[in-house]
Amino acid sequence: MDNNPKRVAHWPLAGDTSDVVGQHHGRANQLAFTAGPHGDPNGAAWFDGCRSYIEVEDHPNIRLGTGDFTFTGWVRSQSPMTHGFGDILSKFDPVGRCGINLHISGSSPAYSAMSDQRHVHFGIDDGYIGQWVDLGKPEPTNSNVTAMVTWRGELYAGIADADAPKKACRIFRYESHQRWHDCGRLGEDPNVLSVQSMIVHNDRIYAGSGNWDWVKAFGEFPGFKPSKVHVYEYQGGTEWHDLGQVGEGYRVMCMGSFEGDLYAGMDKGDGGGRVFCYRNSEWYDCGAPDGLNVEGFLPMGGNLYVCTHGSIYRYEGETNWKCLGKDPFGINQIHSMAEVDGQLWIGTWPQGYVLRLERSGEWVIAGRLGIPEGLFECNEVMDLRVHNGKLYAALIPKSQVWRYESDEHWTLISSLASRRDWLPDDPDSWCRVTCLNSYRGQLIASTGSCFSRSLHQDEEDTLGRVHALTVGQVCSHEHDIGGEWTHLSAIREGKETRLFINGNLSSSSRSPEDTTFDLTNVSPLYLGYGPQTYFRGAMADVRLYDGAISEHEIDLILNV
Repeated sequence: MDNNPKRVAHWPLAGDTSDVVGQHHGRANQLAFTAGPHGDPNGAAWFDGCRSYIEVEDHPNIRLGTGDFTFTGWVRSQSPMTHGFGDILSKFDPVGRCGINLHISGSSPAYSAMSDQRHVHFGIDDGYIGQWVDLGKPEPTNSNVTAMVTWRGELYAGIADADAPKKACRIFRYESHQRWHDCGRLGEDPNVLSVQSMIVHNDRIYAGSGNWDWVKAFGEFPGFKPSKVHVYEYQGGTEWHDLGQVGEGYRVMCMGSFEGDLYAGMDKGDGGGRVFCYRNSEWYDCGAPDGLNVEGFLPMGGNLYVCTHGSIYRYEGETNWKCLGKDPFGINQIHSMAEVDGQLWIGTWPQGYVLRLERSGEWVIAGRLGIPEGLFECNEVMDLRVHNGKLYAALIPKSQVWRYESDEHWTLISSLASRRDWLPDDPDSWCRVTCLNSYRGQLIASTGSCFSRSLHQDEEDTLGRVHALTVGQVCSHEHDIGGEWTHLSAIREGKETRLFINGNLSSSSRSPEDTTFDLTNVSPLYLGYGPQTYFRGAMADVRLYDGAISEHEIDLILNV
């Protein structure tokens, strides 16, 4: 450790964006100022989550390289959530995957929206990617892990089916070394077999029930009659509190958190493709965008968006929805949404297009993923997730994970499940990566079969499993920091990175053996913006040191 690290730059953000120790002055874009962490008027910069940022021109002494460094600063994230939380700081070259990212995001379990918990992720990278690590199979007779959330530092996963109804519709918590702890079943109805959706809302886990197998959900499977479905709140142990039946459908397709309220989206048919809001212990009908499956929610830019089987809608209040796009480029299903760089991205079926909504209102193709054109069209982009500065996509029918490089240029990372009898026109043989998540600094992916029936196991036992991938070096604080002022310290010392929250060490990470990350790039340094999206909230007293400061020095900064 440098015994006396020096401030390379210091941006108090008290009414302006000047560097008070050097010449690294920031250029503000649509920035405002608000009260700071100690109550000083105009003592902090306010970022609107849509266009606000501070840009600091590249300079050799802020390129970080292989040396030790410390970033500190105060942040106050938006509460309640109406936007993606966004990037605090970024100096990152996306082409070389080189640099630093410090951002806030919630757990995002596939179809359901980003949770409203504010996790802090501190990542560095120099183009490093490790090997997938198998975290095991929560339920041995299940063929699809349907949803995952990270809550209070732990990873939870829901399943689609099991070889007996009493073993199905359960949620598990990861322990270690491929061991999972059973956290209980959602209700006792033997005709409801799946954890259909999950989200963390107001620091509690909520789960929606259903039958992932749509043949069973539609009542078309011989000898099976589906039941109406409910949403449950986790009480700890194996206990789940029933919040009541939601509408008249057979699948709670997705859930969302927006402006402090919990939302649930239903299936078509008896479910009517309706959206419900849970308020004052009751479910309120918010209308049906188009009557088709409500596949996902996304809070972005102060609005709540939903996707149905072929269209994107924005909620206009009461029971009103505005269509922003219907079947763009000939797609007929939308299965995932994400906010990236302040824009709406969607993952679709059957071509496997990832589409982006430009600020002009035009849809553009960011890429076509999965099996190539000319084969049976069955590519479905099931999830989209930003992790350590890059966007990743999860697919069916070959259980693939892809990474975005630029429009029409994606890198295939891996295929996580397979079957010897795989055929492009045989859905029984398809394999999916159902969802992506972040947990303890790693990218997490779960696998599943197409119909997700217990009997659809594969010889190699690759379905219904959870995997972890190290991309660069990330340490994370996976507890909600809330909407109050929070002090962050992101430190690299040698091969170790450390993340402090309000002066307390939250997590640390070591770089892989025989690997040194050189973070040198010529990209600008941004405050309030980065690869994920624009930050929504306030920021103050941001400092960069040319070494690893001590815990005592962090305490001194906290008490200034």
